[in-house]
Amino acid sequence: MSLRIFMIGAAAMVLAVPAAAQQRGTVEFGAFGSLGSFDKVLTLNRGYGVGGHVGVFLEPRVALEFEKGEMRATRTLGLTDVNVGVLTGRLVVTPIKSGALSIQLGAGAGASTETNFMHTYGVNALIGAKLELRTNAALRLDLINHWLANEDWKTYRQLQFGLSLYRNPSHVTKTVTVQAPMAPMMPHSDSVSAAEQARLRRLEAEYRALRDSLNRPQPAADPSSAAALATMEEKIHFATDKSDLTAESQAILDSKVAIFRANPEMRIVIVGNTDERATDAYNMALGRRRSDAAKAYLVSKGIDPVRIVVTSEGERQPTAAGVTPDAQALNRRAEFRLLIASDFLVPPKP
Repeated sequence: MSLRIFMIGAAAMVLAVPAAAQQRGTVEFGAFGSLGSFDKVLTLNRGYGVGGHVGVFLEPRVALEFEKGEMRATRTLGLTDVNVGVLTGRLVVTPIKSGALSIQLGAGAGASTETNFMHTYGVNALIGAKLELRTNAALRLDLINHWLANEDWKTYRQLQFGLSLYRNPSHVTKTVTVQAPMAPMMPHSDSVSAAEQARLRRLEAEYRALRDSLNRPQPAADPSSAAALATMEEKIHFATDKSDLTAESQAILDSKVAIFRANPEMRIVIVGNTDERATDAYNMALGRRRSDAAKAYLVSKGIDPVRIVVTSEGERQPTAAGVTPDAQALNRRAEFRLLIASDFLVPPKP
């Protein structure tokens, strides 16, 4: 099987994944070296070679992979060495993740061919491990066992070691602009009844009172108010694998707007965080979507976007230890750090 077949198959698999999975998943590209050991009945002995794979995370811990490899294999009975090609697809899950180390289990099906005569197909199983080097790169070690359906379920094994690189999904931030209602149009005095004119005048007066109250400067916070500092540093929380703001989160953000308006020199950093589930790369992107959502809401309330910096820590700075649902809920948050603040927001010295 040629490299061209591998590239066409890899591209077809990526394009076949639903758009939603590509937006919220991560694409993995890998290259590896391999060692093979064959059942002697196949008249093959040992092999060595190289290959590559591409995978798409359909869920944080579930990926679909497509793999192509080539090996040069020695033969029994003194026969000439041959080339063995392997083309396979499999579903891989990550049941265990601890820090930078992940354990993987997988199962799939594929086909293989040998230079002279052997053309086989069957199923395979994988057990492997990944060691994360950075957010977009990891070392990977896999042990794969193949069962050949058309060769009476004879087996061969591969040990693969290589490097994987990740492409994170893009995300979109939506900014909402809120406009004040327009003043009601006053009809000509003889076009409606006196009662209708009175009602319209009352609506116009209520609108003007609302407009004036919005334009009136907000009172400054109490210079000794520790509550103002606590309000600016109060965290908001999110549902699992979500970046949508809840009604409770919007209420917390609304309480920060008044202090923002009263202190035009104030600057803050919004830091998005997640719990420990999913890969580090996926969690960094999810944390950024959460901080972007908080910023977009504040901007929609009239806060200048240059006063807000957004970033993400993913799963790297948990506030609660453990993997219980309560601890995970506390870690799915966005927190606020003051860069520049009025003197009254600086905590008093002990």
